[in-house]
Amino acid sequence: MARLTLDQANRLIAGTLDEAARLGLPPVAVAVLDSGGHLKAMQRQDGVSFLRADICQAKAWGALAMGTDTRHLATRYAQDAQQQGFLLALNAMSTGRIIPLAGGVLVSDDDGETLGAVGVSGAASEDDEACALAGIRGVGLQARQD
Repeated sequence: MARLTLDQANRLIAGTLDEAARLGLPPVAVAVLDSGGHLKAMQRQDGVSFLRADICQAKAWGALAMGTDTRHLATRYAQDAQQQGFLLALNAMSTGRIIPLAGGVLVSDDDGETLGAVGVSGAASEDDEACALAGIRGVGLQARQD
């Protein structure tokens, strides 16, 4: 069983923050969770609001919990009232740990085994996701986008 190392998590965060700087984004927070949903590493840039630390972790946790990137959860939420109700119920069941907005991305190895997830918060959700994807590519891992 492959595991996400602390070194990989820290490099993933560094690459994510580098991409945010390259894009000229506002300050962001980045969390990396292991495959069990446990926090491996997290950084919050100077100037980002304190709640962003919780939001980035919830994006990563939601991706792991549902087995799909949070972009897909956002798409489901926008479909209809039934999907909204389902995701709201999941959020309540998980004490607010699922946020159906882009920015939570599954991380896998070359064999497709899920190693964990990264969550980013602070910019527009699409930019959060773009930064996560760049960070994942930067450490030689794969974004497992379904």
